[in-house]
Amino acid sequence: MAKTKRHHLTEAPILCMMVISFLSRSAVAAFTTTSSSRCTPAFLQLRHSIRLCSTNNDSSTDENTTTSDTWQNPRSRWARKKHFNKLKMLKEQEEQEKGSNGSRLDWDSFDFSDSPKMDKRFINKSSSPSDETGIPEHVLNTISTDSITYQTYLQSEKSIDQDTSRRSLESQSEILSLSPDIVKRSIDILTPYIQDRRMERIDEVLNQRTKHTRFLYENPSNPSNVFACLRTLDSFGIQYVDTIVQSDSYQGKAAVNQKRGMRTAMGSAVWMSIRQFGSLEDAVRHLREEEGCLIYASDLNPSAKDVRDLVWDVDFDDDNDVVVDGELTGDGVTDGEDGKMHKKQRPICIVMGNEDRGISDEMRELADETFYLPMCGFAESFNLSVATAITLAYMSAVSTRAGDEDSYDLQGPLRPGDLDSHELQCLRLRGVLNSLAQRRMGKALLKKEGIVLPKSFFNF
Repeated sequence: MAKTKRHHLTEAPILCMMVISFLSRSAVAAFTTTSSSRCTPAFLQLRHSIRLCSTNNDSSTDENTTTSDTWQNPRSRWARKKHFNKLKMLKEQEEQEKGSNGSRLDWDSFDFSDSPKMDKRFINKSSSPSDETGIPEHVLNTISTDSITYQTYLQSEKSIDQDTSRRSLESQSEILSLSPDIVKRSIDILTPYIQDRRMERIDEVLNQRTKHTRFLYENPSNPSNVFACLRTLDSFGIQYVDTIVQSDSYQGKAAVNQKRGMRTAMGSAVWMSIRQFGSLEDAVRHLREEEGCLIYASDLNPSAKDVRDLVWDVDFDDDNDVVVDGELTGDGVTDGEDGKMHKKQRPICIVMGNEDRGISDEMRELADETFYLPMCGFAESFNLSVATAITLAYMSAVSTRAGDEDSYDLQGPLRPGDLDSHELQCLRLRGVLNSLAQRRMGKALLKKEGIVLPKSFFNF
């Protein structure tokens, strides 16, 4: 009996250590699963102390047991395994997104992501809501839309939209106001730093650009759609694109975030000339009164025409004569560079509405014609980028040359090569700046020769 009692007494410390080890491991597992972001300093210190206690108990247990493997709580092992699997899954998902979407927008090759409306590629990494509006992003994600802070954010967004519209309109005039001599000198200075193959590609593309037709997008909401539309327009040789962004039309946090993404999408179209208008009235006034455009809006109203029935070649009349190229000699006739008299025809503006609502009632009333794309299936409408592509395909089919290669003899809405020489050279200079290996070196090389270009040339 004495031997038996001494045997139990020698095993009592070992059993106590095992119990303590079990309890400490369970506590560590419970504390480990707690989010670190919610832990107070005192809580973290307590967790650290328990881990140290667990380590000491494990070492003492190993010394007093005959086996090398220490018993572990199965629930603790399961929690750690679940945590590691979650981290692995998140890492694989992040690598997959980088592989499929890329880390930035690629103009040459672009594919829609799994969530086009919330595509992370349209988040401007150089600026955040905090930088633009003064309100941290984590605050915007938690505040109510009825709060004063959120209303302040909307006012800041509205100011940013107005500033973007103003700068986009000024940039067009800044680029074209540059003297031809400075444009030529700048191109000569930068050309040695561009590969010959690249220069040939720039000239080939710009020589097929047209200004006779432009597109106007009224309050679009999906940045992926906008970017896809711009790439499609670029492929068909459209140089000028306009957008109407009315801040009050974007309600809710998701809509405002998508509007911010559209600013990134339009800013990434470095090969095109894009203007943004803050209101429908300003856009129509510029297009109709200052540029003499015919406005054809895509719509599904009962009086809309089939796109194949639209009249594309419309001459200016006595009341709508606008000087665009050359000097107006009267009655819709211009004196061309070839010394001949040519009929001047009105440029075309195609209007595409919002993805969900379509064009507004005001645009429907102000448009010269409304048209629809023929469909024979159960779908009610096309996607915005698809509708743009189909419209351009119809326009391309009716754009034919009426004679020789003279740009004055082109007919139809798409008339490649109708840019004037100075306009073409300004776009050529912008293309050269965009093609430099180091984009900052263009400004430095020109400054060394005493040339300072407007900021509009470096907005890419």
